[in-house]
Amino acid sequence: MEPICQLKDIYKALYNFEREFAEKNGITINEGMLLCCLKDGKPKSANELCDFIGLSNSRVSRVINTVEIKGYITREVGEKDKRQMIFTLTKDGKQKTKEMQEKGMDLSELKEQVIKILG
Repeated sequence: MEPICQLKDIYKALYNFEREFAEKNGITINEGMLLCCLKDGKPKSANELCDFIGLSNSRVSRVINTVEIKGYITREVGEKDKRQMIFTLTKDGKQKTKEMQEKGMDLSELKEQVIKILG
């Protein structure tokens, strides 16, 4: 199989996995990763969230806004640098991360699909 076709099939498998994750958890994978990044209880800056999630600043900014609107995180001005925003989980955010952990995430089917695609 041509590499471009393999990439298309891997993307399709990932898309389906992300869709199922969103249906199961009521949030997107990126939103879930952001909550996961904050689950240790330590406040984090937007740059730290970008590094953890691996998305561009503009994409993370959209995810932050969405998760904030859903009430899962709070935003505060940095103490040392007033230009910096610091994010922490709310009570609802902690509950959502707990729910996601309890539901678990089975990657075995996705792994099998990728192995099959790559041969």
